[in-house]
Amino acid sequence: MADLPRGFVAQQALTSAGINAGFSLAFFLLVFGLPGRVLTLGAPDGLALDFVPQSGAVALMSALVPVLVTRAEVARLRGSTPRPVRSIVLAALAWALAGLVFGGMVAFVIGALGPAVLAGWPAFAMKLTYGGALGATVTALALRRG
Repeated sequence: MADLPRGFVAQQALTSAGINAGFSLAFFLLVFGLPGRVLTLGAPDGLALDFVPQSGAVALMSALVPVLVTRAEVARLRGSTPRPVRSIVLAALAWALAGLVFGGMVAFVIGALGPAVLAGWPAFAMKLTYGGALGATVTALALRRG
């Protein structure tokens, strides 16, 4: 799918950014509660460590869903048979693994260099922005490599 129009890839990346920011919002509220309190980067809140599962989940879904949907649409438009889902799932799992590694690096850097605590609203904004940006990036790369 490397021959997809640039505008299409950008549109899918923006959609992915919004969806992943929304998922990040939901999980932030589920894990940390309302952002009105101060959060610790380490124990007991683990804000820094939370970048690992967030990154893995965002990378997996950002590589899997848009590529599956696009693959089906391209095949329909071309009148061809879409490539096997297995290869897309394996690629998405590789993106998820890369996301876990990247999230681990982010967690390490934030844990090592960041303050011990962070106010809830900036933490909330950081997690939503990160989820959206990572989702957009992975979607664009996955669609281009497709």
